[in-house]
Amino acid sequence: MNQGNRNIVTDSIQSLHKAVLDAFYSLRKGGVIVSCSGDRYMFSIEFDGPLPDGGLYGEMAFVDKNPSAQAVAQQRRCTSTNLGEKFLAGETICYIETNEALFFELLKVYKRGASTQELIDLKSGLKLYNVRISK
Repeated sequence: MNQGNRNIVTDSIQSLHKAVLDAFYSLRKGGVIVSCSGDRYMFSIEFDGPLPDGGLYGEMAFVDKNPSAQAVAQQRRCTSTNLGEKFLAGETICYIETNEALFFELLKVYKRGASTQELIDLKSGLKLYNVRISK
């Protein structure tokens, strides 16, 4: 479902994952922001390119239940729109709203395939992760 500039996906993790992939492959966006509970929890992925299996790779930053990530988001008054403007500056963005259960289930899957060099995005203040997302 599309609500203005935001897509709402609440039916399944498969649908949410497909919406993330579609943001790159179908909508030709440069990045995606997935959020839930207003803007309490969110992740963003800047798409760097496709994978041979139909997946994609890119850089991810997120605000989950971790107290440090929450503190950074509160201190910087970070909303999903701010995250899009700061972390994905200059990119065309797809915004997706979901529920907490699906958000954390998908974030868990994406974190499994992520690695970090402990770099911090200077604009958002969040830790950066390299992520590979399979189809």
